[in-house]
Amino acid sequence: MAMRYSRILIWVFVVVCALFAADVFVLPQVTDSLKTEAAAYYNSECKACHRWARKFAAPPMHDNVAQYAEKPKAMVEYLMKPTPKHPDDWPPMEISPLNETQAKMLTAWLLYILENPEDPGRPK
Repeated sequence: MAMRYSRILIWVFVVVCALFAADVFVLPQVTDSLKTEAAAYYNSECKACHRWARKFAAPPMHDNVAQYAEKPKAMVEYLMKPTPKHPDDWPPMEISPLNETQAKMLTAWLLYILENPEDPGRPK
């Protein structure tokens, strides 16, 4: 009987360890300072080609962000390793890959803007 309980405890311990070891994906909370920092990055690196709601020198940012609404981790991964998505329609992005912190910040803000289009800090 004691052997059975030992096996159960070991199994529970292994499961709990596996849960804590799992890679948990979390975007930062959208605060006023994050909005300011993300908007500054967008204005200096993205806005030259991406307008929020209309085509310009690249697809509208709204459309790009909407593709990632249900998969923010994929957006972060893309921003960290940008590759041309539509090379026949648009020139490749001239953006330096973002580090994970920057990519998460920009993703959190863009998804926030997508969900809150009346935010005064929304890109034009």
